[in-house]
Amino acid sequence: MKVVTAAQMRRIDEVTIRERGVAGSVLMDRAGREVAREAIERFGPDAVAVVAGKGNNAGDGFVIARELAAAGVHVGLFLLRPAAELRGDARGAFDAMPAELRAAEPVTPGELERRLPEYDLIIDAMLGTGTRGPLAGEWAAAVAAINGSGLPVVAVDIPSGLPGEPPAPGEAWGPAVQATLTVTIGRPKLAMVVEPGVALTGRVVVVSIGFPPDLLNSEEITTELTTLEAARGLLPARPASGHKGTFGRVLVLGGSEGMSGAAVMAARAATRSGAGLVYVAYPAPLGPVIEGALLEPVKRPLGGERPWFGPEHVEAALAEAAQVDAVALGPGLGRREGTAEFLAAMLRGVRQPLVIDADGLNLLAERPDLLAERPGPTILTPHPGEAATLLGRTIGEVQADRLGAFVDFCARWNVVAVLKGAQTIITDAAGRRWINPSGNTGLAKGGSGDVLTGLVAGLAAQGMSATEAARLGVFLHGFTADLLAERMSVRALIAGDLLGALGEAWLRLERGGG
Repeated sequence: MKVVTAAQMRRIDEVTIRERGVAGSVLMDRAGREVAREAIERFGPDAVAVVAGKGNNAGDGFVIARELAAAGVHVGLFLLRPAAELRGDARGAFDAMPAELRAAEPVTPGELERRLPEYDLIIDAMLGTGTRGPLAGEWAAAVAAINGSGLPVVAVDIPSGLPGEPPAPGEAWGPAVQATLTVTIGRPKLAMVVEPGVALTGRVVVVSIGFPPDLLNSEEITTELTTLEAARGLLPARPASGHKGTFGRVLVLGGSEGMSGAAVMAARAATRSGAGLVYVAYPAPLGPVIEGALLEPVKRPLGGERPWFGPEHVEAALAEAAQVDAVALGPGLGRREGTAEFLAAMLRGVRQPLVIDADGLNLLAERPDLLAERPGPTILTPHPGEAATLLGRTIGEVQADRLGAFVDFCARWNVVAVLKGAQTIITDAAGRRWINPSGNTGLAKGGSGDVLTGLVAGLAAQGMSATEAARLGVFLHGFTADLLAERMSVRALIAGDLLGALGEAWLRLERGGG
């Protein structure tokens, strides 16, 4: 699903009204009706407080107040600005309310705080996507009154105080309404789907009020949310007549003394990806550990006397890579003598899709120019620390600009980057970005990244594009953790649990269960 900035949504609104002939008052009426319907169906309130500012968001609130009153709900209208300041469609919506609602007088934040306990639901219609900078003064006090009421809150389009898009790096997020439900119009807004905004929206419902589909789906909107439905649409074909070769071959290159478990986790995840054959290649001294830990994957010891990758493994590793459809490189790789040389040879010589993680990324950070020599697609899967190393920034800088962190890097080196973390961000070379909503803090454990690496490589081996493999792999990884959170504490969740639950996650996706 496309996600818009405030400016993009204003443009959609303007074109719809000025060029497509839909009156602004009609759009406002439809929006208000949809929010009122959602409020009634989901909460069944007896008494509702509608808190309104003076712009179009307030106009939506006036329509909501009118519709709720017509449905027999007791409505209290709390104006934060005098009705005389209302203009345009908002004024028209105000005038269309019953006389008893139009008699409302402006309230102070203190009075709002005292009166809210008389109601069982709040409609937040104070401010829309046009918020600029942190709220202060009476607006901030009104937000505090709503948040301190303990009542469920339905936000109209976006919680008041939350901007349409995240503040620029270095700028602060201000106080905002904590919504129970956000009924957003047309498309989700960018700040709603990343932290800390995502925590303020509660459950999000997207409603249609007649915006033309070509505007909502414009190619100029380059950010999307990978919903459950979108992930389901990415599932690779699974023909009944298929065989092992049909579903692709994966090679995992990883492991070193003390870190062979990472390669094991990645290989086991690849076996759960739907790929037909999984191979794991490793320095020969690691054989006793890897042979004992893996059953399904084909083991390919590469010889050598050192328990880590070096130049002596290049020829054999490239020969193995030439026989498969995708390669995962990095889990447990280490950073010992000769490993950087091995990595460089793989970057230059592997023509298949290459997923790079862990120490593969840390070594790559020393020579990112090697990406210019890649003969095939490349997917990078850094956590924030690895991303900071790759980009030459601090972790704080990366986290403050998660949406934009990899745009220039991906364009320069023609790669797909997966910036892991809460709301993982996937960026491609064209500057398109996908925000992943699945997952929880149970994934903040050693080994979970290795599982993701194996999944993504396995999907790429099945013929998915680099972007599609990254999107589906990231969603499935988080979705599996969410399923596990239904039956165990995320505190106890470990990477091995993900492997055991991937089958259930696939089944939910395939059969349509949420």
